[in-house]
Amino acid sequence: MKKVALITSGGDGAGINSTIYMLANHQQINLYGFHGGYNGILSNDPIHLTPQFVDNKSLDGIHYIQTGRSNLPYTQEGRERLHRKLKTEGFDCLVVCGGNGSQKAAQLLHQEGTNTIFVPMTVDNDVISSDYSIGFDTALNKLMDLLYGLHDTAVNMPGRIFMVEVLGGNAGNLALESTIAGAGDLAIVPEYATQKDVIVKNVQKKLKQKQSLIIVCSESAYEDNNYQSGNQGVSFEIAAAIEKGTGIRVRKSIVGFYIRAGRPSFKDASIAAKIGAKVAYYVTNNQFGVMVGVQNDHIQAISFQEIRKQLNRLHPQTVEVAKQYNKIIH
Repeated sequence: MKKVALITSGGDGAGINSTIYMLANHQQINLYGFHGGYNGILSNDPIHLTPQFVDNKSLDGIHYIQTGRSNLPYTQEGRERLHRKLKTEGFDCLVVCGGNGSQKAAQLLHQEGTNTIFVPMTVDNDVISSDYSIGFDTALNKLMDLLYGLHDTAVNMPGRIFMVEVLGGNAGNLALESTIAGAGDLAIVPEYATQKDVIVKNVQKKLKQKQSLIIVCSESAYEDNNYQSGNQGVSFEIAAAIEKGTGIRVRKSIVGFYIRAGRPSFKDASIAAKIGAKVAYYVTNNQFGVMVGVQNDHIQAISFQEIRKQLNRLHPQTVEVAKQYNKIIH
């Protein structure tokens, strides 16, 4: 039996329970979780995630294990404390579920002797070297529900501009994908950051063709050097410039944390379960220092050494469509 520690780190992501469920039900794994991310390893007692504990809860929106943000693993002293605690408790490895920051921390711990496996989990879908992260599809489905309603209102009350600000960190995946799938008119994303006056001119041009517009704006949409993770409200600045340039009031919505959790979509639950099964394989075969993610629609392990030193880009095909139909400013 392998004694395995597991944490969720950073923001939450619908579907991660399916990963944990698969690990907890593996006959050769004795799974324990710590609430609170990396900090929780030191400050909280481990929770024994038995098959009975996880039964009938894998599709819940509330995680088996609560997440948390931490600077602990970015200091030598902090990592040494984590190494000692995990070794003292007799854990064979640590499974970390989270985003880019959590991935970097997992790599550091593995380099210094703690066997580590990483699982991409973030609604931003920006984890380096994985095409997909757990939670992304569920977040997109919630955004689609909002866009359905806005389209109805746009027909019922023409002559308006609707601005939706979405999460995404420094990546525009949520904004761009929801704009394409949800028949939005413009996505404002950090990968194609531009100035407010350019956005206004683009909106003015679109208003000559349509009575109403729906704009989806990433939280780090423009002038992104001024952006700090967790800030919201950039869409209000852009909306003010649009109102001044068009004379039309902009109806604003910040979606925020509503899209983060909840019951997972089929895609999130399915991918998360398959990732969990793959993680179990690597744990039981003593193969550590890997991220189990998605590349070219396949669940596979990517060694920490092979992880590219760059942020994931927007999906090329989505960008091509967006450019062809003038849904991003480029």
